[in-house]
Amino acid sequence: MRKTYRISLLLTCILFATLFTLSICSSSQEPAIQSETGLENGVTIVSVKNDWDYQIITARVPYIGIERDDKTGLARLVIPMKELKKKHKLPMFCHVHYEKDVSGAKKWAKKGWIVSTAVYTPPNGESPIDAALGNGYNLARAIIQWVKRLPIVDTTHILIDGGSQGGYMALAMSADLFPVIATHADVPVVNWAYNFAYFEANREGAGVGLPLDQAPMPVLSSVIGLADMCYKYFPRDLNHECWYYLSPISYLSLITNFTLITCATGDMLVPIEQMTRDYIRQPDYSQFPQGFTRDFDKLEFCSQAKKVFEELIPKDNYEIFLLTPQENSYEITRGMIVNSKLKPKVGPKKVDKPWSKTKQWSLVYLDEGPPTPVAGHTKLEWSLSPDSFVDYHKTAPLPENILTSEKLEHLLRRYMGEIEHPVMLNNNKLSQRLNYTNLEQMDVSISLLSYAKISPKHEQKLQELYTQSTLKPFGPSISASSLEKMYEIPK
Repeated sequence: MRKTYRISLLLTCILFATLFTLSICSSSQEPAIQSETGLENGVTIVSVKNDWDYQIITARVPYIGIERDDKTGLARLVIPMKELKKKHKLPMFCHVHYEKDVSGAKKWAKKGWIVSTAVYTPPNGESPIDAALGNGYNLARAIIQWVKRLPIVDTTHILIDGGSQGGYMALAMSADLFPVIATHADVPVVNWAYNFAYFEANREGAGVGLPLDQAPMPVLSSVIGLADMCYKYFPRDLNHECWYYLSPISYLSLITNFTLITCATGDMLVPIEQMTRDYIRQPDYSQFPQGFTRDFDKLEFCSQAKKVFEELIPKDNYEIFLLTPQENSYEITRGMIVNSKLKPKVGPKKVDKPWSKTKQWSLVYLDEGPPTPVAGHTKLEWSLSPDSFVDYHKTAPLPENILTSEKLEHLLRRYMGEIEHPVMLNNNKLSQRLNYTNLEQMDVSISLLSYAKISPKHEQKLQELYTQSTLKPFGPSISASSLEKMYEIPK
């Protein structure tokens, strides 16, 4: 017995020594990237952690705030080091707005992506979360601009991902930046004017300020404060045109890449009414507080925003996938919201989301019937993932038609320090949606060069569109070689 114990103890010690040695070897690994010490307004590396096959890097990202103040935010990269050693440049999975934890990021890093996310501190810290329409927007684009400057990133394979406010952000970043290989947006706000009109119409009935076990519409009541965060910057008057120009529905033509959007008929936070007129499931109003409404046509908001998403994209350029409830799905109750342990032990199994390889827009509608007062983004429990969509776009070629005359003009304006339809803030100043001038110009140069270097046909397309443009910030003509000479990213 004593001999067995000694052998067991010896094996344990050997195992511990092996793990410790591996840990030491891992921790001695050189950082995959460096601080941008030679670049004005460059990013600074805060910490580097080696975690088995991954390197986790936290960085401080300077950017200009929406009110034109100098700010910094925090970002995190999860880098699959074995893949990086094989290929030296990897595709980028940009999760925007909400922070993705390290374990969630590893799911995609394991598949060969570098994963980026914002990192947030408490409200009194350096980098508190702000509304997506506020400084959240400016931080998200500054982070993506940074990762595009990294020598380890394949800038022709940048995928943008997000949900809810982050779904809106994924669409917004895809419109603003270039090139983007694909976008995955879960339950995105596509029409802020409608969404906030819906919030305001139901603010009193939702039970804002009441505990979750008492509020008539508990999840809705807990998120209506988002509107108040946005009113800090923009007018409370939802008839103001700014709410249209802040919404993806006003700039859908600038989103030129393949996009997968998921919505649910039972969503109480981002109603599907802003997406479609054909798949509305009318609520049982007797279950709701008196006066509850989500009617797109009856709610009052700016006239420019009175069109739903499907009416604004070509019919031959999208495909709808209507999903019925999964096996072992169940309706989410108030008790489950208050105490998640009350959820059934057996739920639906993970299923891959459907999507189209021929249509730009894949619209996945979860047909779960009408909403209930206690629902959040869904009435039912679902388990869905965009695995095949993400996997395909990791290596899919970047199409030539991803650059259009309108998209190029947007990029050229950015280079010149201009934006379309600037929005006025409550302080009577124009909102800031551009980064520092040197970083904006570098980003546009990198964007166009990345596209032009794919193939001679891509370069020719850029040259033709540039020749047709009335904007010529790069001179009378443009080419991959001329762009290459224009910038050098300091180490």
